[in-house]
Formats: sequence, structure tokens, C-alpha cells
Amino acid sequence: MLLDQLRAFGYSIEREEDIGPDGHRPERESHAEVVLRRFEEAVARLNPGLPPEARQDAIRRVVQAVRASRLDVHDPQGLISGALGIADAQAFLKERDL
Repeated sequence: MLLDQLRAFGYSIEREEDIGPDGHRPERESHAEVVLRRFEEAVARLNPGLPPEARQDAIRRVVQAVRASRLDVHDPQGLISGALGIADAQAFLKERDL
């Protein structure tokens, strides 16, 4: 089973009651945040030689990409939200070097 394989690599399952915004150990301010705080900690741990500004820039880029992909998954044509499609959003970000 996939979960057993992930556990073998040291991964664990976290419950909403624990890490959700109202949990005992919240890892995000709200459900609108798509990247958990542990991601920031991992970036710092895996890139100790990078200046903090560079790490924050990398995190910002990941968050933007995740948000853009969530728009595409939940509203592929942008019909509900009026948002750009993922290809348009990616082009927009690329043009602005984001």
C-alpha cells in the first residue's frame, strides 16, 4: 500500500484537527494557504547556504505555481472565477519572471 511505503520513508499522516488553522499545532493561518509552514522549514534545512531572501523568493514562486494550478484544477476554463487558464497564468508569471 502506498501509505505504508511512505511511512517507510519517514512520512506520516497529519490530521486536520492537529495541523489545521484551528488545530493544536496549526501549520497555516487559513485553508486558503496552500503550502504548510513545514515547507518553509524544509527549504531552510535543505538550503542552509542560501540567503533568506533567496529562500523566500523560491517559496513565493512555489506558492504562486500551486495557486495557479489550483485555479486550473477547480475551474479549468476559468468560467466560475473568471480567472485565467493555467497556460495563460504561466505565461503571465513567466513574462514577469515570477
